[in-house]
Amino acid sequence: MQEHVFRAYDIRGVFNEDLDAEFSVKVGLALGTYLNGSGVVATGRDVRASSRLVEQALTAGLCSSGCDAVSVGMVPIPVFNFHLWTGDYKAGVMVTASHNPPPFTGIRFRHPDGTGFSRENAEVKNIFLKGSFLKKPWDKIGSPRSINTEVVVASYQEFLLERTVIERPLKVVLDPGCGAASTVAPELFRRAGVKVYTINAQPDGSFPGRDPHPREGTVNELQSLTLSVGADMGVAYDGDADRAVFVDDKGRVLRAETAGVILAREALSRRKGKVVANISCSMIVKEQVESLGGELVWERVGDVFMTEAIKRHGAVFGVEASGHYYSSFLYPFDDGIQASLLMAEIVAREGRPLSQIADEIPQYPIVEKTVKCPDEEKFQVVDRVKEELERSGYTLNTMDGVRVDLEDGWFIVRPSNTQPLIRVTAEAKTEQKLKDLVKLAMETLERNMG
Repeated sequence: MQEHVFRAYDIRGVFNEDLDAEFSVKVGLALGTYLNGSGVVATGRDVRASSRLVEQALTAGLCSSGCDAVSVGMVPIPVFNFHLWTGDYKAGVMVTASHNPPPFTGIRFRHPDGTGFSRENAEVKNIFLKGSFLKKPWDKIGSPRSINTEVVVASYQEFLLERTVIERPLKVVLDPGCGAASTVAPELFRRAGVKVYTINAQPDGSFPGRDPHPREGTVNELQSLTLSVGADMGVAYDGDADRAVFVDDKGRVLRAETAGVILAREALSRRKGKVVANISCSMIVKEQVESLGGELVWERVGDVFMTEAIKRHGAVFGVEASGHYYSSFLYPFDDGIQASLLMAEIVAREGRPLSQIADEIPQYPIVEKTVKCPDEEKFQVVDRVKEELERSGYTLNTMDGVRVDLEDGWFIVRPSNTQPLIRVTAEAKTEQKLKDLVKLAMETLERNMG
């Protein structure tokens, strides 16, 4: 119940199996120790059954170290990030397992600008493993308090509404998946003047409506309702609303990169500059961004790495193949709710169906596969894949896993940062080339498993 739950950019595991309340107290102590036992730390949580308990345990550890803790309650992580960005905090800590199944919980540390820890995670982890915690005397401990969640949400909504104009009547179906977006997104869209239909819009940590990971195959109800009510688009959010999945007026799930290109085009129309995309994104992102006069920058998978790259390059937008969108012309963190409101604004202004807008963007055949692999083995397996491909003479990009780029296609083999999986993605300009790349990637992976 220790080291393996510390991931590349968060802490994640099954509650009372991989981590528990005692663990959470110690994580709070470790973060407080890292912060030198001073300053105000914001805390928040998602809808999961264990999240309130984990947040309270974290708070106990933080305050024992001398930090003050301010709970904003149950909110989507973009709202939490926004509150940090506009507030006056030394750090933040959000209890969320994002898109993972209901038994999971997670802990994510945030900078005062709402972006996540990366290298700092390792420092907090080392303090935790050493157990060398700063504990203040009884009269020097920090104080826990909470602020009104509705005020926090209203501030976020007002910020976006002041910057959004929906130019014609729209009908939109929203599917928060019983996650944290349930209490924010429908009201925000209605206040923007949109006719809103909802499904799975009651917060429930058991996620009875669908898997908290929205994707093709889990959003069938959203697709059906979007068609049946004649909506302009549908949107599904993951458990904490940092991801958005779009359904067009024909009931089709848009690829994340297709939606990302539409949103990036809007960002580049506001300010020319760089766009950051993660290493698993389709070739269409680079082609389209460059055709719009932008410059594409590749980055590792994960919001902490994406936001660091966005800040480093002064980028105007960011996109991940998993459905994370970063409207960095507004703020530096990803936000599924804001991205969906921006998409509605684009559809209203264009005066034509989302399906038509999407169909103008080329698509190449792509395959995504996952292979189960224990967390303690997956990185070594990918290292062996890298060595074999190097011996075979391929030029590799090892920014995140192993990516091979060829003239008419590419593939990547990378360990998941959040689950015991290895992910394989391949894309090519022809179906036959795609089959060849998938065969090469999967056979190489299989030879190096175990």
